[in-house]
Amino acid sequence: MSELAAVKSLRYRYVLGLAAIALLVTASFVTMHFIIDKQSDYAHLIFVAGGQNGQANRIAHFAGQMAFAQDEYEYETSRAQLGRAVNAMQRAHLLLLTGNAEAGIPQVMTKDLEIIYFDNTVGLDLAINRFLGHARDIYSHRFGELRFNTSSYVYLINYGPHVLEPMLSSAVEAYEAFSRSAIGRIKRFETGLWVCALLALFGEALFIYRPLESKVRATVLELETKNNELRRTIMDIAQAQTAMERQKDRAERANRAKTEFLSNMSHELRTPLNAIIGFSGSLKEGVYGPLANSRQEECLRDINVSGSHLLSLINDILDLSAAEAQQLHLSETDIDLDRVISETFRMVDGDVARKNIHLGANIAPNLPGLIADERRIKQILLNLLSNAVKFTSTGGRVTVEVLLLDGGGLRLAVADTGIGMDAEELEIALSRFGQVGQTMTRDHQGTGLGLPLAIELAKTHGATTDVISAKGKGTRVNVDFPPTRVSSRQAPRHRPLPRLTVV
Repeated sequence: MSELAAVKSLRYRYVLGLAAIALLVTASFVTMHFIIDKQSDYAHLIFVAGGQNGQANRIAHFAGQMAFAQDEYEYETSRAQLGRAVNAMQRAHLLLLTGNAEAGIPQVMTKDLEIIYFDNTVGLDLAINRFLGHARDIYSHRFGELRFNTSSYVYLINYGPHVLEPMLSSAVEAYEAFSRSAIGRIKRFETGLWVCALLALFGEALFIYRPLESKVRATVLELETKNNELRRTIMDIAQAQTAMERQKDRAERANRAKTEFLSNMSHELRTPLNAIIGFSGSLKEGVYGPLANSRQEECLRDINVSGSHLLSLINDILDLSAAEAQQLHLSETDIDLDRVISETFRMVDGDVARKNIHLGANIAPNLPGLIADERRIKQILLNLLSNAVKFTSTGGRVTVEVLLLDGGGLRLAVADTGIGMDAEELEIALSRFGQVGQTMTRDHQGTGLGLPLAIELAKTHGATTDVISAKGKGTRVNVDFPPTRVSSRQAPRHRPLPRLTVV
């Protein structure tokens, strides 16, 4: 027999042995639960049977109370108790004869019980029905009608319980005998299952585990060899991981160096740019004498605008680097968002007018103040508004919304009806220096810093940003400030600028 065939044979025997043991254990478990259930059912059955004698005595007791009642109220109270006792005894009697699975009472009728219940002369069924018949007759009497010499009363008090007691006791003994016999049979079956399980375990040890032991020994030797090989492989992997960590460390250092370089270069560039902006502005305004012609004035204006644009780009780079490095310091005050929005609207007024864009504000009434850095909040709003105006076609709509959230926070939102973005374009737009598509890059000037910078500045205030965009439908940016940023002071309302359309 080949090694593979031997392994398959062992596997077959092992599975067969486990299946047999599992089957026997399951059968034993089911049998145990069956015994418990049956014991519970039989105990309930015996309890109901044993309770019949007590119910008979209760009926006789309530009948006596009716006979000795001094007034109608006492009589009717005892009469109602008698009626309930009769119904209870009748139900218990029917349960014992027919059984009820829902009530947990099995139907049991052995030969001994048949003799006890249905003997033609003194059967328990006939005796109980006769007893209950007399009880119902007493129940039918009204106050003042019942006499001590009434036949039903005489039977119920003097004869009924004494006739039923020995018969009911015999029935209980018959039920107990049946219960012991039935449980004994089930226990013997369970014992047989236990013996079979032991035999199965012995067979498994003899025919499975002994051959398996030799196979395991050979396998262990083979595993030791492979383990040594695996150990060498792990060492190689560890060395490779160490090299990767060194590469990662070098990349992180390079990234930090890049950030520092951008920061240093931005600082170095701002000084000459401020000089260019200042001198070009002075020359344009004629501080150093009049210009020779309009061409010179146009060139100076272009120099001033380009310098200002470049300085704005450098400032954005500095702010973004500082925010990402968590080195941005906030000058927090209780600011008025209504005023900040109005001032920011004026900063984009020229672009809005050129594109005939409908610019509006939807500000919640009774708006509280916001505890934040006013310059940074204005920077967030300006970046979002500039993007919205930039990517909204002529005649479109840009709306700023401010509302209170259910949890006590405050939402600042900018929505437009512009070109919008799909999921891939949105991912690019959220990255630093991200430019969505070549066409957009040509048609709309931008650095790709506006949206990422706004998000980072919002983070420094503990705010969360959610960007929702759909291609061809527009974009909405929600900036949600936490409740800790909301002032308890109600901000004063300012009339919007006359040119603005408030929606």
